[in-house]
Amino acid sequence: MHRLGLSTRVESRSVIVAIEGELDIATAADLQEHIQSAINDHGPWLILDLSGLEFMDSSGLNVIINAYRTVRELGGSLALAALNERVTKVVRLVGLHRQVPVHQTVATAVTAMEALEAKRQAG
Repeated sequence: MHRLGLSTRVESRSVIVAIEGELDIATAADLQEHIQSAINDHGPWLILDLSGLEFMDSSGLNVIINAYRTVRELGGSLALAALNERVTKVVRLVGLHRQVPVHQTVATAVTAMEALEAKRQAG
């Protein structure tokens, strides 16, 4: 049985969704629902903390791409943080890093998101 650990916290107006385990066809819908709820509850400035993600296939990539589209439509942004080597390879292979910022840590992602949000608000 595939298990995916999901948690949400808000830090400096950014919504951080931490993902643990394996993100594949068996767990992608769980993440999709969790992300949608997090955006609905806390806003479209989304950071995915992938430090606990062990594996991701194309189903997981689709969820991330859908999240990117959703937050952009709502005037927000998406960032990925703390990817391991295996997940980084998948993200780079499909060129996702060209559209979605990738940060070494959640803290750097939060700082970058704060700057982006401030810039957008300033007009």
